[in-house]
Amino acid sequence: MPTYVFHLHDGPSVPPQEEAVEATDIDQARDLAEMRLLLGNQFTHVNVLLDGEEKLRLKRDGRG
Repeated sequence: MPTYVFHLHDGPSVPPQEEAVEATDIDQARDLAEMRLLLGNQFTHVNVLLDGEEKLRLKRDGRG
């Protein structure tokens, strides 16, 4: 399974928290990123990367 990296943001002045997750494809990675945003109340948005390339950008309010 590919390893995706989440960059979880908590505002512009704080460096993003980085988490690696395994997902079967980009759809599963999106689902996991959405859950991570819901569970981590402090995070405003998440960037999802694969092999150093940004694949998704999700915001807490549901707009990507």
